[in-house]
Amino acid sequence: MPTVKTNGIEIYYETRGTGTPLLLINGWGGNLNSWSDEMVDSLAEHHQVIMMDNRGTGRSSKPDEPYTIDMMAADAAGLLEAIGVEHAHVMGFSMGGVITQAFGLNYPEKTLSLVLCGTQPGGLHRISSDPAVQMDLALIANPLPEMTERDRTVKLLYLLYSADYVEANLEALIEDETYSDNPTPDYALMRQSGAIAGFDSYDRLPEMVFPVLVMVGLDDVLVPPGNSEILAERIPNAELVRLPGCGHGFLKQKTGEAVAHILGFLALVDG
Repeated sequence: MPTVKTNGIEIYYETRGTGTPLLLINGWGGNLNSWSDEMVDSLAEHHQVIMMDNRGTGRSSKPDEPYTIDMMAADAAGLLEAIGVEHAHVMGFSMGGVITQAFGLNYPEKTLSLVLCGTQPGGLHRISSDPAVQMDLALIANPLPEMTERDRTVKLLYLLYSADYVEANLEALIEDETYSDNPTPDYALMRQSGAIAGFDSYDRLPEMVFPVLVMVGLDDVLVPPGNSEILAERIPNAELVRLPGCGHGFLKQKTGEAVAHILGFLALVDG
């Protein structure tokens, strides 16, 4: 299995395609298998796509100790260094977008551009989700004894997508969002949650002088769209793309439209 040792742990990764490197950093509890094959294949037609399992997920190490976002950004930077990539575009989804912000701020010399998907600045300026949404998320991380893995997955789906979309595609979405081969332990979900809670980029966002694309689904209940507006307002010359009719999981719900925006942005940066 392709792994590198960095920052005191083993990081599992895979690559696909050729071209300018594009590192993908996934969200809370997700591993590299949770990226859409359609999206990755489309990106890999133009870029060397590098996917990694964050600490606590997939086939990477899962230490039961405090995590920080800076620590997870260091994992990503260490992976790139270990495989000989000096500069990369970095794209992060949800918690991965938080890690991506830290990557750009801490390693600007390695950063070609950032793509921030469905994410937020943290701290006091973060726009929180509805309390009912927060309760559902807490139940996913700390399930009741009677909850099955399917129950947890279905609850997550209703946070990621609109109810109509879930009901029309329920079984396919359950299969797509269930990672029984390499599950994320409950303690690792809590460690990742703690890392998110301790993050605040607001004051440093104007330091991002490289190109940044911010993307959000306008029906996102998990990370409200106002967070993306804050990011776009604070980051110099950031581009904001709002995708109507979809929620937090817009990269899967509207893959073709999302990828077109991403590839167009990256082509301008590379060009």
